[in-house]
Amino acid sequence: MVSGLKVNFQKSFLIGVNVLSEFMGMELSFLNCSEATLPFMYLGLPVGANARKLSTWEPVLERLNAWGNKYIGLGGRIVLLISVPIFYLSFLKMPIKVIKKLVAIQRKILWGGVGGSNQICCVRWRKVCQPRTKGGLGVRDLKLANVSLLAKWRWRLLDGERSLWKEVLEDKYGPRVSYKSRVVGETWPWFASR
Repeated sequence: MVSGLKVNFQKSFLIGVNVLSEFMGMELSFLNCSEATLPFMYLGLPVGANARKLSTWEPVLERLNAWGNKYIGLGGRIVLLISVPIFYLSFLKMPIKVIKKLVAIQRKILWGGVGGSNQICCVRWRKVCQPRTKGGLGVRDLKLANVSLLAKWRWRLLDGERSLWKEVLEDKYGPRVSYKSRVVGETWPWFASR
C-alpha cells in the first residue's frame, strides 16, 4: 500500500490442486481472475511439467534449431553453441533422448557450414566440449552441465541457511531431504529417475 503498487488481476490466474470446482468458482469470482492448469510457464520455465517428456523440452529444441547458421561464420556458431539455454538445465533433469537431440542440433550448427550445407566433422565431439585451454572450443557437455547445475541446488539444500524453498521441499518430501548424512543410493527429488 505504501508503494502504491497493486495486483493486476487480469494478468493473474488461479490454479486449484485437489479442490472442489465449487470452491474454485467462488475464489475466481472473489479474486476476479482467470483459472489456469498445470503446467504453466513462469519466466520461461514450465512449472509443473514432467521433465521426462519430450514436449517439456520442445521450446529449447525449437530455439536452438531456429538459430540455424545461414549467414554465420564459425566463430558465431561457436558462440551460439556456448549459449545453450542454461535456465532449463539448472532446474530440470534432462532425459538422455533430449541430450542426444540437442547434441545433434549442436553438431549440425557447428559442422553445417555457411548456408546449412553438410560438412565433414573435423574432430570428435568430446574434443569440442573441452575447455579452450585444453585445445577444445569450450562448448558445454550438456549432460555434465545439467548434473552440475542440479548438484548446486543440492549443495544449497545442505547449507545451514533457512529459506522458503527448503521448507517447501521438507514439507513435500519430509525432513530427511535436508539431512547432511545421506545413505548411499538414495535419490533426491530432482535426481529421481522414476
